[in-house]
Amino acid sequence: MALIGAALFGAGVLGRGLEAPERPRIVIPASRLDVVRQTFIQDFGHPPEREEWAGLVDTLVDQEVLYQYALRLRMHEEPVAQRRLAQIASFVEATPHQHRPDSELAAQAVKLGLHEGDLVVRRILADGARRLIRAVVLTRQPNTAMVEEYLAANPQLFERPAQLRITHVAVDGFKWPSGTKERAAALLDRIQRGRLAPAQATSLGDASVIPATLPLLTRKDLQTRFGTKFEEALQAAPEGVWSGPLPSRYGYHLVWVHERKPAFVPPLAEIRPLVDQRFLQKLADEWLALRLQQLRAEFDIVVPAPGR
Repeated sequence: MALIGAALFGAGVLGRGLEAPERPRIVIPASRLDVVRQTFIQDFGHPPEREEWAGLVDTLVDQEVLYQYALRLRMHEEPVAQRRLAQIASFVEATPHQHRPDSELAAQAVKLGLHEGDLVVRRILADGARRLIRAVVLTRQPNTAMVEEYLAANPQLFERPAQLRITHVAVDGFKWPSGTKERAAALLDRIQRGRLAPAQATSLGDASVIPATLPLLTRKDLQTRFGTKFEEALQAAPEGVWSGPLPSRYGYHLVWVHERKPAFVPPLAEIRPLVDQRFLQKLADEWLALRLQQLRAEFDIVVPAPGR
């Protein structure tokens, strides 16, 4: 009889259909949308386009979902949030002269709903929820096969830049404000006719703030020291001979390129910690995006139409 009754009950339920429990609602206030819109206009000088606006709204909804998730996990009871909540409660404290612990003041702030309107509390809780979700991935140790596959698919992320090693002879443009390039060209001709090695030629130039003989440097390093024009001109200079004059922010230079080291990706054993970190960060980002989709599905989300 019990089995028959259960079967009949089940058939009745299936016939009527199960009533889904009412989901909690998230309502994004129009005032908050207005703030986001005005901030965008101030930053970029124009109203957001349709796709830009959709991205801004998505970010706002994600923040609210994370905030609600943090409340569900009672993250407002953690020390950082409690300190902020205690500060808020102290402003409305009826007896401010009496000392009360942060936990008590924070509980009062939540009871009064003061946390709902405080943007700092919302940011603390949303950021905490985001870190908690990502930590599920970041605290794990990826296996070698997965890391090797990631490195093979993304070598550009770990590439060491090309480098050059040079010796230069400077002709100071501040010391010789006119005819600087011609003076440098004449000095180059003298060095070439004398077949002077780099160590012999450096004494013929002007004193420079940049050492005459430099170690291996990247293009960025060279730009920082000499300027963009020098670095760009240097790319066409051959190895093992004198080239120039090459312009810089200091004047002109005669350059001997000792060697060029091409860009390369170090072996995994040499950069394993960095690859692990980048790989886990990628997985954490993907997991956060997926978890946000799952959390969004737990709410009825209401976003006012623009202008309302």
